[in-house]
Amino acid sequence: MKYDKEIKIGITAIVAVLIVYFGIIFLKGMKLFHTDNIYYVRMDNVNGLLVAGDVISNGLKIGSVKSMDYNQAAQEIIVAAEVADGFTLPVGSHATIHKDMLGAPKLNIILGRDQTALLNPGDTIPGSSGGADVLSAAGDMIPDIKAMIPKIDSLVSALNRLANDPALAASLRNVETITDELQASSKSLNQMMASMSNSVPDMVTKAGKVLDDVRSTTSQLRQVNITALAEKADATLAAAGNAVTNLSDLTDTLSLKLNSRSSSIGRLMNDPSVYVHLDSTLSNASRLMLDLRENPKRYVHFSIFGRKDK
Repeated sequence: MKYDKEIKIGITAIVAVLIVYFGIIFLKGMKLFHTDNIYYVRMDNVNGLLVAGDVISNGLKIGSVKSMDYNQAAQEIIVAAEVADGFTLPVGSHATIHKDMLGAPKLNIILGRDQTALLNPGDTIPGSSGGADVLSAAGDMIPDIKAMIPKIDSLVSALNRLANDPALAASLRNVETITDELQASSKSLNQMMASMSNSVPDMVTKAGKVLDDVRSTTSQLRQVNITALAEKADATLAAAGNAVTNLSDLTDTLSLKLNSRSSSIGRLMNDPSVYVHLDSTLSNASRLMLDLRENPKRYVHFSIFGRKDK
């Protein structure tokens, strides 16, 4: 009886272990008695990828990791990816390590573009560890964030001081006043523009008439023979120049005659005796007129009965 009980306990333990084992395999999606297509991936770093981890492509799970072996000679890890039946890999495909938001690594196969050339099961494709995942990047940023915290605290303190500064409130009130004034100015400007809108057509009409007059004047100016006018002006200027030359010659001649004693005017202007005789004549004429005024009877005789013989 004692041995029977121990046998039952052993059998129960073995069955429990088998149930747990096959349960774990079932939960991981591994198939026990069927081997899917297996492709091998050469990687230098698997970033925590585990056996039975998911193999995805374009976000879809297409298999799981069957095994991982380390190649000492090449210093690389060979990952055996078990892919579901019916799913083929084109030539040019490669694999990377992808981590979700929870940090679970997955083998992501990026398919090649040539769908006509396919890889055979057992072929090897290149792989890379890929970029840093979100959690790792966040962890790398923690020291920088810690260094930024004092600066952020100082900035917040400065903003608080600025917000509590009475000058800021006064500035805001001034801005509000300026805004009201701008609104009033804008309203006045709109009213002025509305009042000018009636006069603008008349101004445009008058401007059009002025432009028409300018065009007419310009057309008339085009018709004027500028060359002929210039020639006439040159001729007039030449005649004026000749007249000036003749006047200058006449002035020179008159000046010579006035300064020369051979002419009457020159003698009158330059001979002192002529001046003396003329002055003497004027003096005698003056005395004669004075004597005529004082003794008119010496020169004029009036008689009603006629002149008497002396």
